[in-house]
This record gives sequence, C-alpha cells and structure tokens, in this order.
Amino acid sequence: MSELASEAVRIGTVVPVEVDGHDFVIWRGDGGTLGSAPSWCPHLDWDLGEGRVVGDELVCAGHGWSFDCAGHAFKRTELGRVDPKDDIETLRVEEADGVITATR
Repeated sequence: MSELASEAVRIGTVVPVEVDGHDFVIWRGDGGTLGSAPSWCPHLDWDLGEGRVVGDELVCAGHGWSFDCAGHAFKRTELGRVDPKDDIETLRVEEADGVITATR
C-alpha cells in the first residue's frame, strides 16, 4: 500500500509510487479522476513518469501510447484512428480526507 497527500497529485501531474515492491505511476486527469499504471510502458519500456496527461489519459513520451483510468492501452494515429493495445494492471486508488491510498 502507498499513501500520498491529495495535493501531491494535482491535475495534470504524474507521480511515481511503489506498491508491494512494484513501481507504478498515479496521475490526475483534467476532470479530477485518478489513474494508475505500471511505471514502464508495455510497448518499449519507456518510463511513464515522463509521460504527460491529456484529458484524463496518460500519454507515453516514447511512442505515444495512451492509458485510460480503467487500465486500457491504445495508440491514436495521426489520422485520428484509435488502435486498442493491451490492458494493463492498475492500482485500486481511493481518495478520502486529503489522502490518496493505492493498493494492488
């Protein structure tokens, strides 16, 4: 389990966390939704801590794979097509009383 102050994960922020010896990232989308993903992109092992938040999605800085808050990965092409990719492990992320708790 990992705990963070809510203020540590502001809108558009990506924060690395360790849960049960595994590395993850947590982000807050434009709508305030919290998302999580393993720290490394399943495509080419790029560090997702270097990614950027677009809307409620985390976008990998490496090759642009996107991750939604439900654990779905996909690639958006230049022409607007969305190609589904693998599903990823997500954390159970809860927020209450100014604290974010993340568990596997």
